[in-house]
Amino acid sequence: MTSRVLWMAALAVAAVFTVWAQGLVICRGCGREAKPGATACAHCSAPLPKPRDSEEAVKAPVAPVPDAGAEVSRLATSVVEDCVRQARELEAKQPGVALCYYQNALALMRLAPADRYPASVGAAILSGNERAMAALVRGQVTCRKCNGSGRFQLDMGKVDKALGIKSVDGVACPACKGAGSFAGFREVDKSKMAILQGRQEFERRQMVKGDVKVGRAYVPAALEKALTNRQRALVMTGMPLPCGDCQFAARQKCSSCKSTGWMKCTYSGCDEGFIKEARQGAGRVSKRLNEELIKKCPRCEGLAEIPCEVCKGQGNIACKTCDGSGLAARCKRCTGTGLTACSKCKGTGQVKEKPCPECKGENMMMCPSCRGEGALAR
Repeated sequence: MTSRVLWMAALAVAAVFTVWAQGLVICRGCGREAKPGATACAHCSAPLPKPRDSEEAVKAPVAPVPDAGAEVSRLATSVVEDCVRQARELEAKQPGVALCYYQNALALMRLAPADRYPASVGAAILSGNERAMAALVRGQVTCRKCNGSGRFQLDMGKVDKALGIKSVDGVACPACKGAGSFAGFREVDKSKMAILQGRQEFERRQMVKGDVKVGRAYVPAALEKALTNRQRALVMTGMPLPCGDCQFAARQKCSSCKSTGWMKCTYSGCDEGFIKEARQGAGRVSKRLNEELIKKCPRCEGLAEIPCEVCKGQGNIACKTCDGSGLAARCKRCTGTGLTACSKCKGTGQVKEKPCPECKGENMMMCPSCRGEGALAR
């Protein structure tokens, strides 16, 4: 009898477990089914076991929250690598476009930790930026003494004034050593035009690719959506803003020589490059065959012009607006950071105990003066 009772009790427990496993709640005291959500039996007031579904819900693993910072870093790294690759391909033929790609890579490097890139990447971007800028601003200046021929100029006017100056084959010009030109600065207008055309081509390429603007930088749309105000300001202030007058060229035309690099010879007695010697006395003056009454000016050597004293013969000087830096002046309101305290929440990040709709709870907003670029183009 006792074994039979034990067997019946085991069956009852098994039945209750089976019903509980199916999500139903059965009272252990009276065996009746309880209503969903009840904590005590409506018939015998005995406490009810917790439903299986609720226990599983408590034990269910919570989905991991994606790391927004890591995703931004990953996307930025990919863009930097792509920009450096394209800049290297275009540097020789299109230095203006390559310059923009180097600058874009330099701005986006600020979104990733410093140890994300090897030191060689930063060095390659900086050196590439310098090479591209040099190709746009520096150039060859034609030698005035040989007019770019690189050959020695012989004054045949000593024999016959009608012959003038003749270039001598095989004899190099002593001024330019036969090169015909000197290393110097290109014309300011040509440099500015090359820089602006490079910028236009860069923007066209990125828009066709589907990238969007963040200040002067271009980033993929997915990266732009993930940026916070601080990250956006890092990108915008990392992209240099050109001086409104020289457009990165850092030079302006010399007003003293009207951008020619030369000015009229100021040597006393110089008349179009020659000096006429006055005869001594009223009588006939005897002279040897190799002596002349007309000699070249010792200062200009017959050119009638000398290098401009202001620009040293370059035809241009350092830009007075940016002091030769080529960059726009730093914004005084945000001191170049591109950020100011949010005006709506006064820097608290909350409005009526909710995240500020203006700064999204970040406490900071884009500087209204420079619009987050950290500089003001003039």
